[in-house]
Amino acid sequence: MKSSSKIRACLAMLLLSGVITPSGGVAADNPERQTFRSVQRDLFDEAGSLSNAWADFDNDGDLDFAVTMKSGAIRLYRNDGGSFVSVGEAMGLPMSGGEFRAISWGDYDVDGRLDLFAGSSLPDKPSALFRNVGERFENVAEQVGLTVPGRASRQNNWIDVDADGDLDLYATDRIGKNRMFQNDGGKFSQILADTAPTVFKSTVGACWLDYDEDGDLDLFLANQSGKTDSLYRNDSGTFTDVAPQLGMDMTGRAKEEGGVGCAVGDADNDGHLDIFVPNYGKNVLWRNDGKGGFINVAAEMGLDVENHAVGASWGDFDNDGFLDLYITSYHGKTPNQIPADALFHNEGGKRFVNVIDKHPIVNDGDHGVEWVDYDGDGAIDLSVTHGYSAVGGHFLFKNSMPAAQAKRSLHVMVMDASGHPVPGAEVRLYDSRKQILATRQVSTGGGYGAQSVTPLHFGLRSTAKVSVAVTFLTKAGRKEQWLRNIKPSEYAGKVLVIQGKP
Repeated sequence: MKSSSKIRACLAMLLLSGVITPSGGVAADNPERQTFRSVQRDLFDEAGSLSNAWADFDNDGDLDFAVTMKSGAIRLYRNDGGSFVSVGEAMGLPMSGGEFRAISWGDYDVDGRLDLFAGSSLPDKPSALFRNVGERFENVAEQVGLTVPGRASRQNNWIDVDADGDLDLYATDRIGKNRMFQNDGGKFSQILADTAPTVFKSTVGACWLDYDEDGDLDLFLANQSGKTDSLYRNDSGTFTDVAPQLGMDMTGRAKEEGGVGCAVGDADNDGHLDIFVPNYGKNVLWRNDGKGGFINVAAEMGLDVENHAVGASWGDFDNDGFLDLYITSYHGKTPNQIPADALFHNEGGKRFVNVIDKHPIVNDGDHGVEWVDYDGDGAIDLSVTHGYSAVGGHFLFKNSMPAAQAKRSLHVMVMDASGHPVPGAEVRLYDSRKQILATRQVSTGGGYGAQSVTPLHFGLRSTAKVSVAVTFLTKAGRKEQWLRNIKPSEYAGKVLVIQGKP
């Protein structure tokens, strides 16, 4: 066969496969062609599922997950090579009792094993801190000062608010004042008890981020029951609510309206972290202008729907380089609530299009939502909870994108100098021309009352070399650390671990 004939044959094969378009250009990924499939549905099919959070609790290299139940049980599923086994009862987690409404992974005692904080939603029941001792979990909340009595828990954030190398805890309260606890050698004491951000605002969502890029973590609160939202700017440990002056407080709400959560992500790949707020009322996307302010761009980007939203999570489910958004919501009254979720595809940072009708199988969550690549294949998968009806569960959907598309990705895990995860650290990717590609933040909490500890997933338009910049928040301010000329293909099925310098 002559060379020209070979070329024509190759082009014909690529055209048939969809790799190129009839005009000869490279075909864009079509999010509507991707499919999801349910994973071990019989195992996860349990009504009353609330908050879901992921982490590698047994340090075997794959991601496991925990779920809180309305019965008071905490289910724990160990990932054995992509297949899950229920191990919660065997490892000492409760099977009944008071309802835990929120769940957060974090290594509070810096022993290299991830521990689990579970916030009680019943004021007459204590919260629990399950210390990971290897073969089992032990509730040490009373010994360390974290029973947090008399509250209705929603989000709980493990964050190093004082940048001393260990994790502090911020505990929200649906019916009373939020509280901040400082970690001192594995023991906790309340701080800022009579000043911000210890406030009563019927808080459900709490997200920490360095929005003004001054080197310390600030706090956004999504508040219910008609309360205004807050953005507490952190100035060396002094917190000031700047939401009113920035126009972010959402005044004039009816009593049945309010914020139900928050999700931090860079929606337009400009290098600045934005905040999505799922609401009872119209949803909000606060675009960070990079100058210390925010603009609500939900309307122009197609996200200002009024869908009784509950939880939200950012994730690039088609590996096109832009963060997409999954929102859990429900319609109807007890006990007949029906999930009415949204899967918003990010159209190049300009607008969002809801493609849930193209993926009806995943429309099965009413509270928890986490994007997670549980099998490490480069395609980010979806974990949701369905808890507000007589049927439901904590369902996992595998993203079955083509293998070549899945390989256009990079997983990054950020650790401190001692090898512990760093909530609030930021990671940015740059191309060979030093143009920013994407930004991610190590989770400080999100979904619905959850905090996972997972590698950051970056979808990529190509497998060309990238440079990785990690921003650590330290006592001395923002410290940037670079790794240059990284080949994503060399990390297929692996995690790029970046450890901070002492």
